[in-house]
Amino acid sequence: MLALAEVLGIQLRESLQFQGINMVDSQEIPVTHIKHKTQILYGSAIALKLASQLHQSPFALAEALCIRLNTWNSDRQFSCGTIPRDVTVHLLSSGMLQFILTDVGIATWLEQILRYSWVQTSLQNLEISWEQFQIQYSHARCCSLLRLAEREHLITLAKPNLMTESSITIGSISSPIPWLNHQNQLQFTQGYDYQLLTQLVLIVDALVLFSATSNWLKLAAQLSDGFQEFYRSCPLWGEVKQNTPELAQARLGLVSITQFLLRILLEEKLGIIAPEEL
Repeated sequence: MLALAEVLGIQLRESLQFQGINMVDSQEIPVTHIKHKTQILYGSAIALKLASQLHQSPFALAEALCIRLNTWNSDRQFSCGTIPRDVTVHLLSSGMLQFILTDVGIATWLEQILRYSWVQTSLQNLEISWEQFQIQYSHARCCSLLRLAEREHLITLAKPNLMTESSITIGSISSPIPWLNHQNQLQFTQGYDYQLLTQLVLIVDALVLFSATSNWLKLAAQLSDGFQEFYRSCPLWGEVKQNTPELAQARLGLVSITQFLLRILLEEKLGIIAPEEL
């Protein structure tokens, strides 16, 4: 699974190596998410961290990294661990580097997460709390929305494969979700679209990078609450389906990824069933 913070850490490590600075582990490079209403932003203080031991100005080191990152080989894509055409890098006066994921980059990431295959793990907990039940309810709601969307011919679900993946998932051979409009901008129009998108990014970062330290119940509850707010505020049917079906499909893509991540959190991290119906 592709964590954006990890990808940017790898990209920074390779840029440092180009400058003759070797760091074995990209996780030693600080990359933190920056909260924003409609963008996916990350920042790194790596130049501030290394400047004193390298006897360099933080700004000069950050400037060299920024130039390298912005002129990276445009043929390299997510699969290599770098996303040069899909991220813009800005140098702040403090020496901080700021990464802004473009709409094309977000769409690429969303499509890869949507097609990710996860192997189910064994369940351990039989008793659940009310908070855990609420998370289960959100998962079941996602499943029912996806089934309805297939009946409405908005998406195509994959055939069940109970050994490797949920039976409620968008088919890998179906057409890609139209995340972008004709101007290569994300379809989303509501703040709650972006709020849920941001939560998905942070959950994947946590699953990949912070598996030993995260409070999974809290993260799952936050994702569940974010989905419920999204569902109340971002229509899928009616005028949206009739007049802007691509927006409905893009939102259903978010629903599908939410369902997938809730299932991992419920079954792998909390050890309880992720029901498809309640």
